[in-house]
Amino acid sequence: MLAPLDFKPVELPLREPQGDNQEEIVRSKVLIAFSMKRAPLFVDHTGLFVEAWNDFPGGLSRELWDKLGAEGFLRLLACENNRQALARTLIGYCDAYKIYIFEGQLRGILARELKDSGGGWDALFIPGGHTTPLAGMEPEDRLEMCMRWQAAEKFKAFVRYRVGERR
Repeated sequence: MLAPLDFKPVELPLREPQGDNQEEIVRSKVLIAFSMKRAPLFVDHTGLFVEAWNDFPGGLSRELWDKLGAEGFLRLLACENNRQALARTLIGYCDAYKIYIFEGQLRGILARELKDSGGGWDALFIPGGHTTPLAGMEPEDRLEMCMRWQAAEKFKAFVRYRVGERR
């Protein structure tokens, strides 16, 4: 997603900050990672915001999914008529002076039944205007609308501008 930019992936023993505020999670995560690596870097975080649940689980999406799995998540949604949800990815970049946040989001609905248990909540998330959950889409179709792709495009534009700024 970041091509043609060249980034080197770094695996850090980082315990992800917890909370329901996704921006605070990303800011904390990038600061912790920066303090460990002492070099400009970026992190990301994707959350699912369920409208009927006042945007919960949001920043806690991974933790909730890990505990409940697809079937448990569907049981919690069973009585909900409002299936509207927002999938949002934030990329946080720290250059040693400032933290920059880049956002991508995708609106959709949550399926009433699970067709494919592979992956995470994206097996239930159906983007607006579609009938298939994200996890069931062809990779190229998924990328065209993906919230992570949107955030990555904004981040790439920022990096290109900053690099051009120094020339």
